[in-house]
Amino acid sequence: MFDLNVFAAFFTPTDMAIIPQIVEKEIYREANGLSMATFQLLSVFGPALAGVFAVWLGAKQIFFVNGATLFIAILLILTIPMAALQKGVNTDNTPPGNTWSEVIKGIRLLFGNKILRFSLSIEFISAIAGAMVLVNTVGLVKTSLQLDDKHYGWMMAIFGVGAAITAFLLGSLDKTKTRSISLISGAILIGLAISFANFVPYNGLLFLWVFAGIGQTLADMPSETLIGENIEPQDQGKVYGSHFAFSHLWWAIAYPIAGFLGTRFPEKEFLYGGMLTLVLAVIAVLALKSSKGNRKKAF
Repeated sequence: MFDLNVFAAFFTPTDMAIIPQIVEKEIYREANGLSMATFQLLSVFGPALAGVFAVWLGAKQIFFVNGATLFIAILLILTIPMAALQKGVNTDNTPPGNTWSEVIKGIRLLFGNKILRFSLSIEFISAIAGAMVLVNTVGLVKTSLQLDDKHYGWMMAIFGVGAAITAFLLGSLDKTKTRSISLISGAILIGLAISFANFVPYNGLLFLWVFAGIGQTLADMPSETLIGENIEPQDQGKVYGSHFAFSHLWWAIAYPIAGFLGTRFPEKEFLYGGMLTLVLAVIAVLALKSSKGNRKKAF
């Protein structure tokens, strides 16, 4: 599992950095939306397919199926013309700098840009709410509501579907230069959605989890687009790598918070998690408004 995540840390930032380089600027947002929506859909249907194969072939054999599908993916990537992947890449043979200096430069560019710094803070807030959903939904459904695994599966599926549909629509409908509305509304929406989770029946939870999925995408998706629009092409790989690292760090912090609230306040964990999300969102917005300096038009 450790090695899988290590190599994912190579693939994911590279994938993010390639999109703005090989896609025309006019359709970059739509392409980014399709990419994220595909990821969200697969995160919903992937476990379902894995469950089907596990029942059919057995739990151990599913790993061989997974390996085979990854090998097919490698072959598909190799069919992409090299020139297409190299489009927009700096080929002036400038020698790369020291590895750590490049890492530090990526971090500096990420946090030195006010727009990206704000979007990263919203991602941290979204991670806390998202961790509440991923960690504590099972206890809410199976313990508080006394329901079974099937109901829990539908609950998480509806969360993922809400996120995926929003990613598709946001990439197509976002024709303006404004991302702040998406970031702020996403954090507020997911915060409000989980705040009422302890006080509604199962059908009400399904309704709330749709909006939680929508809020998750609204809060997370603009960051990738903003990096592509605010960072020079030759530095985008570094910044996407730094963004990948810090966005995963946010989740590493968020999971223990969700676990603490779930064990310490088993009947009101979502209420307190939602309140924490909303308070942090207000602080982030106030910090953005009070910060000095001109805001770039891309925001």
